[in-house]
Amino acid sequence: MNGRQFSFGTSANPLLQALSLLVFAVLLVGAVIMGAVVFAALLGLAVVAALVLSVRGWWLRRTLRGRGSFDGHPRPPGQAKGARLIEGEYEVIDADAQADERRRPR
Repeated sequence: MNGRQFSFGTSANPLLQALSLLVFAVLLVGAVIMGAVVFAALLGLAVVAALVLSVRGWWLRRTLRGRGSFDGHPRPPGQAKGARLIEGEYEVIDADAQADERRRPR
């Protein structure tokens, strides 16, 4: 080998120790600031995306409510805007002869 000794221990020189602490502190502060900037940028993008999605959902609900199909009952093309759909049961009063024959027990 080349005969060099690398010791990664503490130095006996107090100026070198102070300089290394100062460099470490500057690097640590820089890393914290960069992390905060990246975190703020990602948080800002998430807020903007949530805002865009909520406005898009509001717009879709508004347009579907205007068409009358948001409540689950699609409006026929000729139906007026204020018309309502009423559901109910009905009973056939005038049955034809074939239906009577099908109902009779054999």
